[in-house]
Amino acid sequence: MSKALSLVDVLQRSLAQNKEDITPLLGYLGTNQDELALEMKRHTTGADANKIADYLRKMGSNDFANLFRSGPGVEYNEIVCDVGEKLKVKGVSEGKSVEVNEELIIQHLFSDALKQMSDEERSALMRSMNLSEKDQGAIIAGALLASQVMLNQFGGFAVYRMSVILANMLARSLLGNGLNFAANAALVRGVGAFLGPIGWIVSGAWLAVEIAGPAFRKTVPAIVHIAMLRQNVLKRITISVVGDGSVGKDALFKSVFGVDTGNISPIAGSTSDTKVYDLGPTGSIKLINFPGFHDIRSEVNDLVNDNIKHTDLFLLVVDVNRGVSDHDKETLKKLQAEGKPILICLNKVDMLRPDDKEEMLQVAKARLQNLYLIETAFDPDPRLSQDGPIGTQAVFDWVVDQLEAQGKETTHLKADQ
Repeated sequence: MSKALSLVDVLQRSLAQNKEDITPLLGYLGTNQDELALEMKRHTTGADANKIADYLRKMGSNDFANLFRSGPGVEYNEIVCDVGEKLKVKGVSEGKSVEVNEELIIQHLFSDALKQMSDEERSALMRSMNLSEKDQGAIIAGALLASQVMLNQFGGFAVYRMSVILANMLARSLLGNGLNFAANAALVRGVGAFLGPIGWIVSGAWLAVEIAGPAFRKTVPAIVHIAMLRQNVLKRITISVVGDGSVGKDALFKSVFGVDTGNISPIAGSTSDTKVYDLGPTGSIKLINFPGFHDIRSEVNDLVNDNIKHTDLFLLVVDVNRGVSDHDKETLKKLQAEGKPILICLNKVDMLRPDDKEEMLQVAKARLQNLYLIETAFDPDPRLSQDGPIGTQAVFDWVVDQLEAQGKETTHLKADQ
């Protein structure tokens, strides 16, 4: 089951990922950055998210868009339920989670959108989804809802795809521009042609807004956009690999995730910039390779501090042959402050002399506060071992377990191993 995220959680994480993702929402609500005194800076994501959430809650869903309820406003799920009731969406209720209610609305609107399209537009969209002729025929004949076919075809990513399509239609029709995918191009790569030809944007102008009436002309598109942001947050996985220069971070990427960074180098500090890699075709899995902590260049360390936030888990790589330095301990302390799962990879164990191995491992574990760790050799010296990398499967299994504990979708991660 997906991790419960509050409205503020969704907005804050979206702001942290790309502040432009919030711009359409402000447009739907009839406000802007200046009016809400949003600073839109890395360290203000929490405060900015609260301001936007308060504005939406005060607006409510039963009043005209330019009127506000007195007091702190209503709960967001109440607004979602009001919209669901107005749109006659089956199954929406206050007893269900806000995520489930949003998903029901998305599925309902997506099916309605297809009904409003011409036969040519509908066929073009279904072909872009690579739906079988049988499924296309069932949808056209009314035997199956488009949302049902999407769920069968794409599983856990179906609602995300539907939400992106609807959010893009709304943005084009109401704001004059589609969603800005420049910063998230990989994330929507799996949606592909689903964003649709311009031709069926006109048919989408109904947007359920006219159906809902004037009191909902802002909350309907706002809820669709927030649902899309929530799906983005839930489906997005960010794995950060941290450690000093030349401890084996790039080798970890290759042996555990199959990503060749082209940067396996014996030179300390060889990772000179924060690198982000997409894993798999969905674009929803981000692997971040941080530059070496405590690099001789101060600007490299600044990159670490700027990018260490908003990750799902950390893999801290330590070269056991060097021993656990004070720098390693400082790095660990910084990661612990983020409150996210941490796995310590005691790397290059193949290089330890047999007589020294046990003692050096025990000393390292003690200095690392006996936290959970795995002995690894991501790029073993072939002169010392012919058995290949050590500990890679254990690291991968730990990553999957931690993500699933957070309610993350991991099917796509497992498929790309």
